[in-house]
Amino acid sequence: MPRPLNRRQPSRNIAQKILITCEGSKTEPIYFKSIRNDLRSPTLKIIVLENQGRTDPRSIIERLIEERSQLKENQQWNSKDTAWAVFDGDEHIEKSLENWQSAINRAKSQKIQLAITNPCFELWYLIHFQDHFAEITGDRLRNLLEKHIPNYEKSMCLYPNPLKPLTKQAIQRADQIAGQIQRNELDEHSNPCCSRLPELVSLLLKEELNK
Repeated sequence: MPRPLNRRQPSRNIAQKILITCEGSKTEPIYFKSIRNDLRSPTLKIIVLENQGRTDPRSIIERLIEERSQLKENQQWNSKDTAWAVFDGDEHIEKSLENWQSAINRAKSQKIQLAITNPCFELWYLIHFQDHFAEITGDRLRNLLEKHIPNYEKSMCLYPNPLKPLTKQAIQRADQIAGQIQRNELDEHSNPCCSRLPELVSLLLKEELNK
């Protein structure tokens, strides 16, 4: 009688962890989880945390601090690991500039990395397809996006198709927007911006983008 094969699962030698919490419950988590699923990296662990219904910047940052502390206690956090908060600008800045600045300061003091889109994450999607340098509302942005992605919905999975082959162009366009903000001496989180989001995406796709 043949003996059953006792196959060992391949072990992962995790070199780096990237912890991400997003304001949105659909668009951003779906995007980052899709990158993770496409990468299947044996050395990079991408952890996308639920925001637990608390979507203001301060709560997102505190969620990351809490999770990172837990990982440190369990000796599962090393010097290469990073924690990123991903949220929008306009709505929170208009609601309370004081709370906004308090959240930004809290993140800096705790070494939480910030990837901020203004007015919303769909700007990142749009600049995969075209330049955009003018101030814009979320509704107008989604209308422009529908020219490239008909019947766009927040729950759509857009990575790897159609976004993956356009990622380098999006990073270049985001850098151009950042350059415009700097030349005009505006706040780095002004509308429009994808502040440091290209840095996070480049970190996730480091091996892919160097091919």
